[in-house]
Amino acid sequence: MKKQETINKYIALRPLYKKLAEKISQIIREVLEINKINYHGISYRAKEIDSFSKKIEKPKYNDPINDLTDFAGIRIIGYVEQDVKQIEDLIVNLFDIDYINSLDKSEELGTDKVGYKSVHYVGSLAKDRLKLPEYKRFENLKFEIQIRTILQHSWAEIEHDKNYKFSGELPKEIQRRFKLLAGTLESADREFNQLSKEIDDYSQEVKINTEKGNLNIPINSTSLKQFYFTKFEKLISTEQVVSDFNGSKNEFKIFNELRNFGLNTLEELEQIIPKNLEKIISKHGMQENFTGLTRLLLIANDIDKYFEKSYNKNWTSYNSDEADYYKDFGIDCEKLKQYLKVK
Repeated sequence: MKKQETINKYIALRPLYKKLAEKISQIIREVLEINKINYHGISYRAKEIDSFSKKIEKPKYNDPINDLTDFAGIRIIGYVEQDVKQIEDLIVNLFDIDYINSLDKSEELGTDKVGYKSVHYVGSLAKDRLKLPEYKRFENLKFEIQIRTILQHSWAEIEHDKNYKFSGELPKEIQRRFKLLAGTLESADREFNQLSKEIDDYSQEVKINTEKGNLNIPINSTSLKQFYFTKFEKLISTEQVVSDFNGSKNEFKIFNELRNFGLNTLEELEQIIPKNLEKIISKHGMQENFTGLTRLLLIANDIDKYFEKSYNKNWTSYNSDEADYYKDFGIDCEKLKQYLKVK
C-alpha cells in the first residue's frame, strides 16, 4: 500500500480511535475513583496525522495500520511510585494486556543510566465489555496506556519535544548536567514515595491508637484526619473529610482555631466531645462536615472562649431553623447570634 493510501486509511479511522481513547479514559477514571486510588490527572488522544506520517517512514512497519498499537493513547499521572504500582495492578485486571508489546521504560535504562521512565501497556477491551453494544465497534482495536509519576512526567516533557532548547545534539557537558538532573529527579521521586509510605504508616498507627483509646498524639493534618475517619465514621463521609483536607484554606483555619482554643493533642480534643454527640446529630437528621463539626464542638464546649480566642470572623452564618439543634448541645443561641452579629 502506498504511503498516501495508508495515511488516508488512518484519517478515516482516526475518529474511531479518538472515541476509543475517550472511552478508555472514562473507564479508568471511574475505576480509580471507585477504588480510591490517588492520581494527578488522566489525558487521552488519538495519534496526530503528522505523527503517523513520520512514523510509517520507518522500514520496520510493513503494515502500519495493523502493526502500530498507539493510535489511541491514554496517559495516567500518579503522584508517587506507590500510586503508579496501584494503577498498574488495576490496569492489568481491567483490560486484555498485550505483554509482548508492553514495556517498562525504567527496565530499558538498566542499572547505570538515568532518563525517561514510564510504564507503557498495550491493551484491548476485554471480551465481557465487548459484549455491550456501545463497545462492540472497538473490537480488535488496541490502545496504549502510559503510567508515570508527576516527576517522571516533568522529565519526559522536558526531555522530549516540548522545549526546543533541550532537543537535538547538545555539548557533552550540558548533556552530562542534564542526566545528573534526571538522576536528582529520580532520587526525589523515590524520597517522595518513601515519605508517602511513612505518612500512610503513621495514619494507620493513629487509627489503631484511636480505636484503643490511646490519644496522646499531637494534632496535625494526618492525625486529625484519621481521628475523624475513625471517630466519626457514621457522622461524616470520607469525601467530606477529604474535601476539607486538601490543603484548602478551611484546613489551615481549623488548625488555627483548635490551637488558639488550647487543643494540641487528640486526647484534649476527645475530652470536649459530648457523649451524646451521635444521638443529637441523628435526632435532627444532620450531616455535618469536618469544618462545621469542629466548630460545633468548640462552641458547645465554651462559646465565650471560642469567640474570644479562636473565632477569626471568616464565617457568620446562622440558621434559625437549627436553633433546637444548637440548644441540644447546650449552646445559648442568643449569645451565638450576638457574637455572629446576626438578627
